[in-house]
Amino acid sequence: MANASASQSSSGNHSRQGIAELVKRGQDIEVIELDKSDNVQRRWLHRTADSVILAFFSTITALLANRALLQGLGVGDANSSATFAMLITILKDAMSRIATIVFAHRFGLRIEPDAKRYRFLADVLNDTAFFLQLYSPYFSRPGKLVALASGEALRAACGVAAGASKAALSVHFAKHDNLAELNAKEASQETAVGLVGLLVGTLVVKVVQDHRSVFYLMVALVLAHLWMNYLGVRSVCMATLNRQRATILFQEYVRSGTVLTPEQVAHRERIILWRPVVRNRRGEPIAKIEFAESYKQAASHGGAKDAVSIVDGPMHTSFLVAPRGNKLAKIRVLLWSGCQPRHAILAWFHAMQAAWRMGKQDHGGVVECEKPDQRRAEDEELWTSMAQVGWDLETQAFETTAPIRLRVQSIKNKNK
Repeated sequence: MANASASQSSSGNHSRQGIAELVKRGQDIEVIELDKSDNVQRRWLHRTADSVILAFFSTITALLANRALLQGLGVGDANSSATFAMLITILKDAMSRIATIVFAHRFGLRIEPDAKRYRFLADVLNDTAFFLQLYSPYFSRPGKLVALASGEALRAACGVAAGASKAALSVHFAKHDNLAELNAKEASQETAVGLVGLLVGTLVVKVVQDHRSVFYLMVALVLAHLWMNYLGVRSVCMATLNRQRATILFQEYVRSGTVLTPEQVAHRERIILWRPVVRNRRGEPIAKIEFAESYKQAASHGGAKDAVSIVDGPMHTSFLVAPRGNKLAKIRVLLWSGCQPRHAILAWFHAMQAAWRMGKQDHGGVVECEKPDQRRAEDEELWTSMAQVGWDLETQAFETTAPIRLRVQSIKNKNK
């Protein structure tokens, strides 16, 4: 077997000759497959296992809800008419289409930066729709219309959120340009599990007839469904920095000098509730940071007494409104034309660095001057360590609205 201490020239000759030539010579060789995606594959297997269980629970829940839906449409009720059932179907379809358009327009740009959150939110919307369908037979006709239409709207929003977030997560897992293969495998797995769920669900629907038993079973299935989805989303470790991950990373760096790995940040990441509010060195919530939707919005202030401070940084400009009373400071960032993803990351770090030195009781918002040894956003140690521990610095997921870039030009005075 080839020795690890072989000379450089010998190793180079072997690599040029190839495996086939060395085998012909009868020389023992050692083949080492370099695969840096072990962690990604492990997390994908974990996520896949959770998805399989999710599909199983979801199929049974859907069968129970669909039975209630048929009852709501009048199946088995001599007093209901085919016209009323058709009108409900038309209303449901119309609400589904409207909800799809509205949700995609309102939240389409936000899903990819917060893919984990919206993947979990999709199942919350879907399970809420199941409960509305379940109780629709017990409402009056107007209530039945509202319940079924609302449930269809929630299911449509679920489809948009689930589809977009699943696409973003699939790109994360497809590390070998095998996105099509990955989606094909996931689809086949969900189909197979859905078939098993149909068989089990058929027995459950036949056995469980009492309304109270159906309700308790639905609650158990929905809770199990949401819990497994939560665990699956928590297991996903993204190497791309978004607002929350960048906040966790830089806060730990300025406090302790430690650069967290993507796995450590994922462990601290919140899936459901999070706001872009950062704390100062005293641990007080002090400022809300966001990327501005326009120059007008960035330069606006909350009131006549609030002054806007403008600070230029590398390929970005920050607009700061100092905190007053119980109001948080506002820091809005505009990136310049021609900026790179690293500049967006640095702009967020700079905004956090400004908030770190703020205090509510000071008119200017700064509680103390920077110390010479204070850790800064420009530290070479920070950026080198980020690359070493696995952060992707060539992409960014900070902007949740249409990207706006600032370009400033000097205008010649016509009077001269």
